[in-house]
Amino acid sequence: MNLRFHLSLLCIAGLLSCQNSNQREPQATGDTLSHAEEPLMTDQEQKYCFLRTEGTQRQDSSYIQLAIRKETVSGVYNVIPAEKDARRGTVLGKEKDGMLDLVWTFTQEGMQDTLRVVFVLQDGKLMQKPLSVDTTTGRQITRDTSDFSVVYEPVDCVAD
Repeated sequence: MNLRFHLSLLCIAGLLSCQNSNQREPQATGDTLSHAEEPLMTDQEQKYCFLRTEGTQRQDSSYIQLAIRKETVSGVYNVIPAEKDARRGTVLGKEKDGMLDLVWTFTQEGMQDTLRVVFVLQDGKLMQKPLSVDTTTGRQITRDTSDFSVVYEPVDCVAD
């Protein structure tokens, strides 16, 4: 699959799955978004959308759309590597002390699975703790001791 086609599919998926609910542009202050904490204290839902591309030709992509209301976080998370099986699904969890601790329920190769994923909003970007492999189970996990080293860039959310 060529890069343009892959990115076009990703953009279409983003258009279908992400909404904008009168979101104002975040302003960076220090290490976190200045309004990243504010929406969590109100009943108003805030939406954020992020994209990560990687690979020699940026052919692998991950897209996440988050809706945050008070301490509840939900959204869509799709990881689409080129020429491999994609993981497409939803996230649900809580925000605590600026950290988004989520359970990702996804489908891959026709099978449903779940993984814990952990993010933080920082300097206008979404940062994730990387997934590691648990050698005893062979499953991917998020280690609490890992740094937030996986970077997602902000993209516009599209209204329905």
